[in-house]
Amino acid sequence: MTWYLNSNLKRCRRIILRDIAREVRIGAYDHERLAAQPVIFNIEVFVTTANERDDIANAYNYDLVVDAVDQVIASGHIDLQETLIEAIASKLLVHPAVHAVLVRSEKTQAYCNIRSAGIEIFREKND
Repeated sequence: MTWYLNSNLKRCRRIILRDIAREVRIGAYDHERLAAQPVIFNIEVFVTTANERDDIANAYNYDLVVDAVDQVIASGHIDLQETLIEAIASKLLVHPAVHAVLVRSEKTQAYCNIRSAGIEIFREKND
């Protein structure tokens, strides 16, 4: 995605968190309801924070991304990855500094001979 061509985002900072590994109660099939399964998350958050002045108190806290993932996972079993990543994106977009997010989830044991099965969305605030 060429986010820097988007006039709403080109002045944003792009925060990237890769390979957030979690055990998630997810899946629409009966066998998926028996136990949690490994899911990898890759998340990009587009924020406006230009006045950090080398002070972490003025920066966007990356922990908020991990917290959003953990809060959605803790809410209980989710049937679809689509539902999971929409919920994470919605939580992240509440923060006033966040203008857009890209959220990807990949189930790493969904198929025997496939590394992962996943989905990705991009959402801007007020979409």
